[in-house]
Amino acid sequence: MVAFDCDGTLFSKHGCISEYGLEILHEMRNRNIRVVICTGRPLYSIRNTMPEGSYDYAVCENGQTVAKADGTIIDRKRNLNPEEIREITSKCEKYRVMMSCAYDDEFHHFTSRRHHLYVSSIQHLKNIARRMLGRRLWSDDMDSDYARLAHYDISKICFTGIPSVLRKLAASFDSEKYSILFTSPGWLEIQPYGISKGAGLRKLMETEQIERDQCAAVGDGENDLSMIIEAGTGVAMKNAMSTVKDAADMITEYSCTEDGAVRWVNDHILQKHS
Repeated sequence: MVAFDCDGTLFSKHGCISEYGLEILHEMRNRNIRVVICTGRPLYSIRNTMPEGSYDYAVCENGQTVAKADGTIIDRKRNLNPEEIREITSKCEKYRVMMSCAYDDEFHHFTSRRHHLYVSSIQHLKNIARRMLGRRLWSDDMDSDYARLAHYDISKICFTGIPSVLRKLAASFDSEKYSILFTSPGWLEIQPYGISKGAGLRKLMETEQIERDQCAAVGDGENDLSMIIEAGTGVAMKNAMSTVKDAADMITEYSCTEDGAVRWVNDHILQKHS
């Protein structure tokens, strides 16, 4: 079994997997190697992004949902409750950040009215850079009515902004009440306590009766740490955060833009066991 994070790992460019990446995944499955997509994205996003037949399982929303490739739910943890949502969203009043969350199968962006001009201007500048790189654009006109979010089913709330501000924001949360996860220095995710990719991967290892030494996990962000530690072989991307590299058993020779994750699989698994 091999578990892959998506953004910054399996997805090479423009938020999708390359043709070479798909070839490697299909070869893995042909050899009876279970392919697990282990991501912070919601399940609907993975089912819309990953082609049919390219993977066996998905651990989504950092472990909130564990499902088969056909969408059958194997395990589902609780969402944030209304009190937690109100506490988390209130941070927008103090910190100049963009807040994002998924509901109704769409991703929505928010900021406070007092920070709206600053945050929307920053997002506009980022979108100029994204357009030049051919990447998907984010909304730079955020909603400020985040009080209504307490009425929705929300699994996690994300913040993006200046890394130093996000670190202060992360420190303001109770670590015994929430799972506080950085997917990159500029992206912070808050979920109910105890949710992790590692727990989701462990559930699948038990389901498939696969031992730790038969499992590898590849990732780049701090939200990947739990699965990298859980797997028998933890692999950090060349472009991974330093904390992930420190925890991993191996580091890929190539970055995500160079198909580093699947090239590692080809070199260290497929070619060695051909």
